[in-house]
Amino acid sequence: MRSTRGKVGTVALLTLSTMFLSALPAMAATDDRIYDGWDVAGAENSRPSGNYKSVISLCDEELDGNSVYAEFYTYGGARIDLSDAALNGCARRTLWGEHNQIRSFRIREEGGAWSPLAILDKA
Repeated sequence: MRSTRGKVGTVALLTLSTMFLSALPAMAATDDRIYDGWDVAGAENSRPSGNYKSVISLCDEELDGNSVYAEFYTYGGARIDLSDAALNGCARRTLWGEHNQIRSFRIREEGGAWSPLAILDKA
């Protein structure tokens, strides 16, 4: 006869670990980046401690003298524009509220075409 003591202990351990993990708060987040050469735009939707938070950024990593632009569209219907023109390299903003979660965004360099839209889920 085989002992069932080991099996019962394993089942008990798995049950306790599942109960512990299910008690932890969810940290949902979604993010994406778009590159145009070395230039990059990015967005992240998260929900730390139950609060909706979005961070948007744009960085001009090329030393070619061309400005870089990004358009961010929120789930609430707003458009937010970022540019590196006056900031010498990077721009970044933090937005709060479910309506400010980023739905999509795109990037372009001065004189160039807009990139395809990157689509994000809500956190």
